[in-house]
Amino acid sequence: MGNKFMTAVHMYSWFVKLVGAALLFGLAITLIIVDATQLIEAFVGLVIAIYAMVRLVPFIQTQRSDLIKTINIVEILLNILVAIVFIGAAFTMEESLGALFGYMLAGVLIARGMIHFYGISYGAEKGDHLSYFFHIATLIIGAIIVARGFAATDLLYLLVFLAFLAGGYYTFDGFSGYSRFRRHKQLGTTKEKSAEEEIPKGIDAPSKRDEEKERERDIVS
Repeated sequence: MGNKFMTAVHMYSWFVKLVGAALLFGLAITLIIVDATQLIEAFVGLVIAIYAMVRLVPFIQTQRSDLIKTINIVEILLNILVAIVFIGAAFTMEESLGALFGYMLAGVLIARGMIHFYGISYGAEKGDHLSYFFHIATLIIGAIIVARGFAATDLLYLLVFLAFLAGGYYTFDGFSGYSRFRRHKQLGTTKEKSAEEEIPKGIDAPSKRDEEKERERDIVS
């Protein structure tokens, strides 16, 4: 039962991808038409909150250094506070946070990079190439935001581009999935027809009259 359900889900995953593509295109068009500055602030706040909460419990359970654990817990709590400000302002204030949004976002990024590299230099954390370049990027982007200023409207075109890019990918993937789905269905229909054609027609059982005629031939012979 479970295998059949998973197979059905896999076969119809193209439909979910096409729905997702439509939602992403709708989001991109909405961002272009509507003044979505506060919506972007709330979105960034939600991303920060999710990232902070996902890190909280696993980090406490796995980090052995009390100092590094305390520093990261303070950072996570501050990130959640920043997320609450972003999300709360989007629903309670008539205007966006403006430059304050950029400075708070820069603080989140710079703090993340500094704390990560401090944990590595302290010997309490182990890094890899991906995390190294990611945290270098947080420091550079945070410094650029502080130097030139930043507002939620600066993210508009980036989000629109990403929405169209992801929507195009899901559209292509959904189209490919639907093509495979149709080929699978057509192949199943062809196999059923072939099986029906290969079934031999049944041989009629001899009647009593035929049996009697057969006996008479044997007697005569």
